Amino acid sequence: MTSQLELPPDLETRSEKRTYIRQIIDLEPNAFNWLVWEVSASGFFTDSYNLFATNVILPSLAFVYWPDNNDHKNESLINIMSLVGALVGQLLFGYLADRLGRTRLYGIELLIVIVTTITVCAASQGVDSISIVAWIMAMRFAMGIGIGGEYPLSAAICTEWAPTQARPRMMSAVFLMQPLGQLVAQLVGLAVLAGYNRTNPLTKCMGTPGEDPSWCRSQVDSIWRWIIGVGAIPAVVAIYFRFQIKDPGLYDLDVRDRGQVAVENTQNLYRENLRELQQNATASGTNLHRVDSLPVQLTLPDMRDYFWNQGNWRLLAGTSACWFLLDVAFYGLGIGSPQILANVWASSRPTDGMDVNDHSSWNPGLSNPSIYEALLENAERNILSVCLPSLLGSLLVIWLIDYIPRKQFLIYSFLALALLMFITGGTFRAVAYTEKFPATIVLVALCNFLFNFGANTLTFIIPAELFPTSYRATCHGIAAASGKLGSVLVQVILPYMKFDANPRNEKVSKPGSTSLGYVFLVFGGVMALGALFAWVWIPSMQNPRAEGGSLVLQNKTLEELAEGVERYRSDGQVIGIRDNLKAVYKGLHRRLPQRQREPLGEEDVERK
Repeated sequence: MTSQLELPPDLETRSEKRTYIRQIIDLEPNAFNWLVWEVSASGFFTDSYNLFATNVILPSLAFVYWPDNNDHKNESLINIMSLVGALVGQLLFGYLADRLGRTRLYGIELLIVIVTTITVCAASQGVDSISIVAWIMAMRFAMGIGIGGEYPLSAAICTEWAPTQARPRMMSAVFLMQPLGQLVAQLVGLAVLAGYNRTNPLTKCMGTPGEDPSWCRSQVDSIWRWIIGVGAIPAVVAIYFRFQIKDPGLYDLDVRDRGQVAVENTQNLYRENLRELQQNATASGTNLHRVDSLPVQLTLPDMRDYFWNQGNWRLLAGTSACWFLLDVAFYGLGIGSPQILANVWASSRPTDGMDVNDHSSWNPGLSNPSIYEALLENAERNILSVCLPSLLGSLLVIWLIDYIPRKQFLIYSFLALALLMFITGGTFRAVAYTEKFPATIVLVALCNFLFNFGANTLTFIIPAELFPTSYRATCHGIAAASGKLGSVLVQVILPYMKFDANPRNEKVSKPGSTSLGYVFLVFGGVMALGALFAWVWIPSMQNPRAEGGSLVLQNKTLEELAEGVERYRSDGQVIGIRDNLKAVYKGLHRRLPQRQREPLGEEDVERK
């Protein structure tokens, strides 16, 4: 076992101690720390599975408990309560992670997920004495708190333990668990469905008066309980990994001012790096960036100075606005609503004699299939249109994230999504419910690919990088909660959106609706607005590429990024609305012919 390495006696300031810890972590700056990734990714996978499993089970719940309901109200309420719970968890655990420590809470959120999963699986309506919908809503809200708590905890631990150059790749690999968890939820649903149908054919369960309702409901009731119950298994595995890691050295040093503990935790995680440092007498002379002005604790005076006096509220506003706008579109489309996907995949309109307002909510299609066909088609549509494209986007971003400036990456991914959604909206209006409907399917798949190859991944990474250790989890939680606020709003509004009085233009959730084309157009505008906020308030997180140098961009250290707006401006970056507009004006002014120029005002423009 490697001997313990004590702090050298000449390390007196936090900056010197931080430099020493950074040497241990960054001895191999490109090294991918698999243990850190496993700890962070296992919980994130669990939460993704449990969050996105909702849409897998909603048709089953509707078939069993509200088969005659056609307004999708119960489905919307269950989804909304899960997302509201996640919003609360992101804010609560983000703050507590900065106040109490990262690993002190790491596992509590998973215990919440496990307990609520078991409780949902055992849910019963008694002898018509309990509302099963209210019970599931309450438990999904509580589960959402655990799911939301994972965001700031995983982001902070992965960011603070990762080597500088490997940091974005490790964060991207953690976020890969979102589409993977979504895909596994669909695959588990297919496996359970196939198993039950093999022994007890469900193709005869069509919700019609001629069938045995009690037998069909009993079989389908077991299906959704198995799908939800499986979500507890990865949570148990993730809890095991939580015991393999301690608070990051940066947190112990910057927030707790425990230099010795910080070094011990770092050397235990990076033993091989430590051994090389012990053998290299000159390693301690490495010239790393030093910062003495970081705040020590999460206090109101420190926060007021950092965010207001130094102007770093712009960074929090930028990350929060981008995540909010991104999730409006992502959860409006990417959460895989069975009704919306059914309309995208439909090859014909409802017949004139079909009353779409009398259409059971468990059956999102037009052909009145059995519950087996409804669940099978929903899974297939979701896998092909949402899960696989999202997974491919996440894999590609892991490979390319070191080669593209993250600010520009975020801006251009928003713009690309805006353009693609405008095209998708127009295409849907032109080809929906015709033999050309596959064109819309391809475009929807491209939208989901671009979400994860860009804005969806970057809005998770950037808030974890920008802020000081003292505020990192809190700020990430605020930004993530802003995203969940956007997702809640779109879940409240989207099922009831209707854009004109055309009799065929029913609400988005109704079979045969043409309103979805307008929804894509609206979301395109939302994505364009996201690009604007990214341009105004998001700084560059990488050093400029040297002429003739490597294509790989060098990441700034967390210590450099923690200096905030003042450091970015000293590096020549433009942060803020008025400063960006002023820079644009100056750029246009320089391009005008000399005789057309007007002298610029001498007074300074107040920075906003």
